[in-house]
Amino acid sequence: MPFLYSVEEDKRDRYKFIMITGFEGSVTDLSLPEEIDGMRVEAVGNHSFSARSDLRSVTIPGSVRILYGFAFHNCRNLKKISLCDSIDDYYDGVCRQCDSLEEIEITMNRGWFEVIRNFLADSDRTLKFVIKESTAASDEGGHPEIEGNVHRMRITSLTFPEYVYDFSENTMARTIQFSIAGSGMFYRECVDRRSINYREYDRLFEKARIDGGMIAESIALGRLLFPTELEDGFRAQYEEYVKENAGRILERLVTGAADNEDSKEQLTRLLDYNEKRAVIPERAVDGAIALSAEKKLTEISAILMKYARGGDAGGGLLFEF
Repeated sequence: MPFLYSVEEDKRDRYKFIMITGFEGSVTDLSLPEEIDGMRVEAVGNHSFSARSDLRSVTIPGSVRILYGFAFHNCRNLKKISLCDSIDDYYDGVCRQCDSLEEIEITMNRGWFEVIRNFLADSDRTLKFVIKESTAASDEGGHPEIEGNVHRMRITSLTFPEYVYDFSENTMARTIQFSIAGSGMFYRECVDRRSINYREYDRLFEKARIDGGMIAESIALGRLLFPTELEDGFRAQYEEYVKENAGRILERLVTGAADNEDSKEQLTRLLDYNEKRAVIPERAVDGAIALSAEKKLTEISAILMKYARGGDAGGGLLFEF
């Protein structure tokens, strides 16, 4: 087995478990095992994967409860981490200097949002969280009940903008002056150990609009397409923003769909957005069709053409959900 590991003993309960300490050879998509030699994998050790340039994605199983310091530090090509809310101990610098990290996917099994707080505290860069929560009732053992062999799952997509924390010394007054640029610090305050304050998150969008560009677009699309606890008033502000910036949004999604399944799925979801208040101008779709044709994206062109034929008489496209 290419994993390097050590056998540890729990100080309180005295049982033995596995701590991953590294990986021999090259790996692009790293998936940690739940067990090794019949023992549960419960920890990722200090600097286990530091400075690896080969890593693009990491999947951490629900058995892992400890991420030690700088476990994935300086993995500059790492884009995505998938894990569960099983993390009880998150040490400093786990994803520090992971400059390409874009997405954290978290499966919530016990409603422990602390792991989101930890990642946000560890990075001042823009991060998108895809949160998967079971909405099924639980049995006496705390396990979600299954309907037709399928778990009911609620998905939430939240983008937390970056921020810059800086200080300067006023030598004349002998004081240190601190400043924060960007809306990211305010957004991070919406998460506590047990919950997310969605109302406060949505209220901050006016600050995110100042940041502008892809950050505001990602926030708006995430909330509209995965509307967990989204109030009507905030829905309207996101719809207004998407309508105003529809051309740029579609251009970005079409361009990304060439080599990114997430962009393709997001484009399809946007086109399927089935709320009659949402109107995407026809000119924006026309531009997206021309762009997909130019890039020879046959599948995307077909999807866009299908929706273009459903345009209304008022010069826009109306989607229902």
